[in-house]
Amino acid sequence: MHRRTLITLPPLALLTRPAWALSLTETDAAGGVREALRRGAEAAVANLGRTDGFLGNKAVRIPLPGALEDAAKLMRTFGQGKRVDELVTAMNRAAEAAVPQARTLLVDTVKSISVEDALKIVKGGDTSVTDFFQRKTRTPLNAQFLPIVTEATEKVSLADKYNRVAAKAQG
Repeated sequence: MHRRTLITLPPLALLTRPAWALSLTETDAAGGVREALRRGAEAAVANLGRTDGFLGNKAVRIPLPGALEDAAKLMRTFGQGKRVDELVTAMNRAAEAAVPQARTLLVDTVKSISVEDALKIVKGGDTSVTDFFQRKTRTPLNAQFLPIVTEATEKVSLADKYNRVAAKAQG
């Protein structure tokens, strides 16, 4: 009987530790937020930066600019849907080509998250993560993506495809 008591006492001692000993520090919590965001950024880059990453995902597919939507409907009616589809495909392929270049910037941004940033993200609303990344990465991403998107759009003749669709829309 005495031996059984000695075996059960250590696990019971763990259960009766003071609450403060079990709580996370703000620094630990910020580390958890950093790790979750790092994994999310890595997954987003892996999923979007491949063929059909944008085009094959209705949630993120890049549509035609609003001004061309009506023209695209009309073009489809007259059997010109292939040109519309080529334009949408070209825009999405350009984005898919650019996304992998964002990986380092996104991961570095996550590594730089302060405890204050992490608290704002956790306590913020539904868009707090998006707002954080937008605030921290918009300018460098624009600078980094412009040459990549320009090269990718030239490679898939995006401007020519856009001009053909726009010309059909006007005439």
